[in-house]
Amino acid sequence: MTSTFAGLFDRVTVMHSSAAWSDTAAELSAVLGEPTYSDGSSWSAWKQLSLSDESSGPPWALLARTSDLDAVAGHADELGWNVGQRAEGGHETRLALTSPSGLTVIAYTPAPAPGA
Repeated sequence: MTSTFAGLFDRVTVMHSSAAWSDTAAELSAVLGEPTYSDGSSWSAWKQLSLSDESSGPPWALLARTSDLDAVAGHADELGWNVGQRAEGGHETRLALTSPSGLTVIAYTPAPAPGA
């Protein structure tokens, strides 16, 4: 068994969560420029990081895109990580993983495109 998630994640970025989403998005835009994507109310993404309005979790986490949530969940469990429940978002299915030291990784797989 390998002790890394190598090969399971397509991309990993930093995600910041803030209840003050609108103000934080404006402040991040002042520093980083306009986001590459924003839904205008709860999610924005820049090359350097993403911003979410979900304030029930930690203020920051790693956001890890995968095509196989089952494999990620199984590997995290083998490593002794806490594996949360799957949650459906507006654009993705996600799974919160917490390492023994407290690092939070939100693994996600994009939702299929409408009509796909």
